[in-house]
Amino acid sequence: MPKKPKILTIDDNTLIHSIVQRSLDNQYHIFSAINGEEGLKAAKRDQPDVILLDVEMPGQNGYSVCKKLKEEKETSHIPIIFLSSLSNLNSRMAGYEAGGADFLVKPFEAPELIAKLNILTSFTEANEGLCLQVETATNTAFSAMRGSSELGLAIQYIESSYNAKNLATLADKFLAITNSLGLKCSLMFNEMQEHSFFSSTTGEISPLEKEVISTIYDKGERFTDFGNRTQINYPKVALLVKNMPLNDMDTYGRYKDFLPTMLGATDAKVKSLETEQALYAQSLQLSSSFSAVRSTLSEVGASLEKNQADVVELLTSMLEELEDKIPKMGLEDDQESYIVNKVDSTIASAQVIIESSANTSHAFKSVSRLLQHLAEKQQSLLDNITREDEEPEDNNAGEVDLF
Repeated sequence: MPKKPKILTIDDNTLIHSIVQRSLDNQYHIFSAINGEEGLKAAKRDQPDVILLDVEMPGQNGYSVCKKLKEEKETSHIPIIFLSSLSNLNSRMAGYEAGGADFLVKPFEAPELIAKLNILTSFTEANEGLCLQVETATNTAFSAMRGSSELGLAIQYIESSYNAKNLATLADKFLAITNSLGLKCSLMFNEMQEHSFFSSTTGEISPLEKEVISTIYDKGERFTDFGNRTQINYPKVALLVKNMPLNDMDTYGRYKDFLPTMLGATDAKVKSLETEQALYAQSLQLSSSFSAVRSTLSEVGASLEKNQADVVELLTSMLEELEDKIPKMGLEDDQESYIVNKVDSTIASAQVIIESSANTSHAFKSVSRLLQHLAEKQQSLLDNITREDEEPEDNNAGEVDLF
């Protein structure tokens, strides 16, 4: 059975109370007050749905009482119908300015009063419906604004993550965003099959929490909810949110859309850092290899030049010795000629070999210079990478204006 609306009549004329009681008793709960002071107390105590308020009362008149009712938080929402023996425009305007919803001229008939109440009830219901729509639209607008603000945070994080040189810096940037949203989180990076953990709270992550994160990660599911916690997994990163707002499904849904955006960018950044680290290690190896090969070639070239010099010195010494000894050996002319020719032939052959070795030595030097050039370029690349790692990050990079 529907609940009867409550009507409060504030009037110093008891006849009016009787008329209202007879007219409305079957449809409303009727309450009465004979002056403004009693009416103010009754309105706060009984919280009527409508107040019938006499204008001409001793002490506080109806306009004064109406203004006080509208000033009080507990009674400001109650619609008021003025009752007055005056029907002129000034009286009606005064009632409107005081905050009244309608005006009824005395004496009145029951049907007229009921019609006024029905119209006012319809108006109140429509107004309440409109207020509900406005509230719903406002909440939707604020929800959209919060979503846009969170999107701005995601963009800010993604842009700032470009400058992250290691996992610790990347984790700090990520957790700064989640902290700003009031989320308590732990991150796990899966880099080179090794797990690295970071937490938004001070202190170390407990062994049990690490085990839980790793176990859920190994299952391979993108989302896992347990208790008021949610873990989101990507190939290179896992996020455990330890205070997910499961009692607020709107916020919960926004976070489940927002956080994967950041995690997808983080996953790509971890892969990029792995590639950078692999290239850097490869560059170090190449630089070291260039230096080793160049050093070896330089040693081989120096040894070759020394051997060439030793051969020349040996042949020169032998020729000088033969020139000194042959005349003293008492050889026949043909014997002496044979030895001299043989020595000349050997020296000529040796000269060819020496000249060939000189070309080889020149080639070694050319290759050594090329390796030196490559080593210098490789070292310059490594120096640039090291310098970028040592440069302080621009904390303002990637900032965006939020709502």
